[in-house]
Amino acid sequence: MKKRFLLLSLLSVFSLTSCAFLDFIKNVVNNSEPSGETKQEENHDKEPPKIKTKVGEFYGGLSVDDKYTGYEFSKSTNVIHRPTTGGGDIKIYAFNDFHGAVQASNGKAGLKLLGCLLKEVSMQENTLIIDQGDTWQGSLESNYEYGAIVQDVFNYAGVSCRTVGNHDFDWGLSRLESTNNRKNGDDYIPTLAANVYDYSNGKVGSTQQSQYGKEYATFILDNGVKVGVIGVIGDSQITTICSQLVSNIAFTNHIVKIQELSDYLRIEKQCDVIIASAHEGSSELLNQQLSAGSPKSGKRYVDLVLGGHKHSRREDTENDVKFVQWDANGASLGKVELRYNFKDNSVDDRFTDVSTINGWNWDLFVMNYPSYDRTIVQMVDDYIAMTSPIAQEVVSTKLTGEFNTSSFARVMTEAIYDRVSQTYNLDFACCNYSREGFSGSSFTYGDLYTCFPFDNQIILMDVSSYVGCNYIKWNFGYREDTTLQPDYGGTYKCAIVDYVALHQNQYREFDDFPDAANGYQVFNDTDGEPPTYRDILYSYLKKTSKTFVASDYSSATGHFVG
Repeated sequence: MKKRFLLLSLLSVFSLTSCAFLDFIKNVVNNSEPSGETKQEENHDKEPPKIKTKVGEFYGGLSVDDKYTGYEFSKSTNVIHRPTTGGGDIKIYAFNDFHGAVQASNGKAGLKLLGCLLKEVSMQENTLIIDQGDTWQGSLESNYEYGAIVQDVFNYAGVSCRTVGNHDFDWGLSRLESTNNRKNGDDYIPTLAANVYDYSNGKVGSTQQSQYGKEYATFILDNGVKVGVIGVIGDSQITTICSQLVSNIAFTNHIVKIQELSDYLRIEKQCDVIIASAHEGSSELLNQQLSAGSPKSGKRYVDLVLGGHKHSRREDTENDVKFVQWDANGASLGKVELRYNFKDNSVDDRFTDVSTINGWNWDLFVMNYPSYDRTIVQMVDDYIAMTSPIAQEVVSTKLTGEFNTSSFARVMTEAIYDRVSQTYNLDFACCNYSREGFSGSSFTYGDLYTCFPFDNQIILMDVSSYVGCNYIKWNFGYREDTTLQPDYGGTYKCAIVDYVALHQNQYREFDDFPDAANGYQVFNDTDGEPPTYRDILYSYLKKTSKTFVASDYSSATGHFVG
């Protein structure tokens, strides 16, 4: 990720992993967890590691056999005696699409509050904390170090496992791997990516890419219940990532993968409860036979489905199985309570309960947990003290009115056109929506990151008349010559955000701009890395003396198309 001046020099004097951890909590019964691995762990010819690694109060590590790679953990290094009668309660706390929401605002808990709350519930018996992905990308505070502070806090807080989301790939595969692998001593978060496979020469391969996430995690709880968690990403989401970042991986059918691993975990690993953790809308997972009975195991494929990606709260029930997801950016934390019937060897549906924790504030948290562990507070405060001077830089005081995700995208196209046209004969500049809108009197660099959190660069290409009519017209384009029309009669020279310009469908065809197959170049007018579109907008807002009135940035204004 290209960082602006001062970032690397500031970072060089700060090491997140050097944060001094305060005394480990009194009465520790913590549900902490994993995410790092070494290269030898990928060697399937070696004997799987024995249970020896302590992860919070779980003990365990990597498990490899001829078919699958996963994690296996237990609350004790000793044998936990499983009852034959009665019930075993299971508490699952879950969240999705946190998007690096470090700072609390507008009903969003913030990393400090959510981390402290997770730390408290992780110490409860028979408890798991599961993250459905898109964990890091989205704010200056998190993006600054590729999600390090978020991963470190959730690691220390005791998140049991996480599933990869599409935006976890936004910094490339090497960054995904390195952030996954961050550790706090022996504590780490196991990352799951069961249906991420190799891809080359136009074909999906047969090797699950375990360096980006294993296929499953199992947990033997205090009461003897063994829970298997399968983590997948929706197979169509390969199209939501900049194509150049995922050119050698593919997402296979996530439903088939869940069913396959469920049979394995039920039969070979003797799991009592199966949870599907999916970075996919929970409603899209309904009517896909996940709640049906498996002919192989004789039990239903899953006992609970945790979804994400859609940024909204939802709860459905299918064949007594709950399909649930929660709000994004830390606005809510989900809780599901199950009860396992040891006599019948099944989840007792009468005791399934779903609730949501939202609207929390710091005072309410402290009132409920007055003796909370202060370590996370120190971690976040130290980090914010480092990043806040950058985030608080005022970029412009000349934005007036309410800019929504469309009107702010038009400001971006204007900025791209202004920058690129200085060195390139340009007809159109084009981009997609901004992530957030803005209204206020002072637009900061932190606000800029919130609105445009991605590191997209600008692609230059000649665009045919087909594209002029079928893409630019229906999205956001800027033209200096207001008489220039995107009709069927010509070819245009365009500057386009790379996610849009190089977008590919599931068949790896350029579908938005087919002309990309005929050649393109990355715009760069610097001596270093190509500027991101966020860099371009930053420079444009800083240099210009004009006032940006939101109502001027509509499709009715002559310079804008779409």
